[in-house]
Amino acid sequence: MRLVCNLNNLTELDDLAPYADYFLVKKELCNLENIYLINQCGKKAILDYSIMVTPFEIANLTKELLSFKDSDCLFYITDLGLAKILKDAGMIKRVIYDPITMLTNSLDINEYASYGFLSLALSNEITLDDMKNIINNTSCQLFLQVFGYRLMFHSRRMLISLYLEKLGRKLNQSDMFLKEATRDDYLPIVENSNGTYIYRGYVLNLLKYLKELDLEFAFLNNFRIKPKDYLRTVEIYYNYLNDKLDINEALEQLDKLNFAFKDGFLFVDSVYNKEEF
Repeated sequence: MRLVCNLNNLTELDDLAPYADYFLVKKELCNLENIYLINQCGKKAILDYSIMVTPFEIANLTKELLSFKDSDCLFYITDLGLAKILKDAGMIKRVIYDPITMLTNSLDINEYASYGFLSLALSNEITLDDMKNIINNTSCQLFLQVFGYRLMFHSRRMLISLYLEKLGRKLNQSDMFLKEATRDDYLPIVENSNGTYIYRGYVLNLLKYLKELDLEFAFLNNFRIKPKDYLRTVEIYYNYLNDKLDINEALEQLDKLNFAFKDGFLFVDSVYNKEEF
């Protein structure tokens, strides 16, 4: 099992390198020089192209992706349009495909695997038993987010800006949350050049179950996590996976960071009641 960490700032590289196997590099940092720096640390870059692609972007993205053809890196994508570009370029074996919530069973996993991907990402809204069932019924290398806030919604529309424009207001958009009248959770929401993202209102932590899951890539998401707490979390995961801590010691150390942990869908199937709609 390989640990995958975000790299949003090059200053974080030296601190995280002793623990991470791969770095998920945000798109703004995806260039040949940064790939080389990561390789020099004995690690590999995964270029984060988790964007929803529109037709007018395809030509530029094709040129951009082809510029990495001879580089020692992987690609993380969420749009099948990019998969077609990378397959045509002979790079599909370097692609991790993550449609976020779509891959929920071994039949779908095996079908997508036939396209030639290096790895496929398990849905973030299935139970632990479902994860194990998929693992036992596929030979595909699997990717799973095991820590952090989990994405639940993405739109290419600038929903925060449109809402504020409708209200005729200007607000600081950093650290914004959504609060529903009938629920207690505060849902992190963020807008950038690729649209609007809404996350679940809790931090997921699969450390306790990690050794039960035969994963190739275990991803720790640093979204809205303080850098020092993220570094400490990655270190704890690394030490547990390498038998430097037992599970009780690891969980005790994580508890000191005071994250708002919840199990999410680990033990509860996703159920939609008709009367709610």
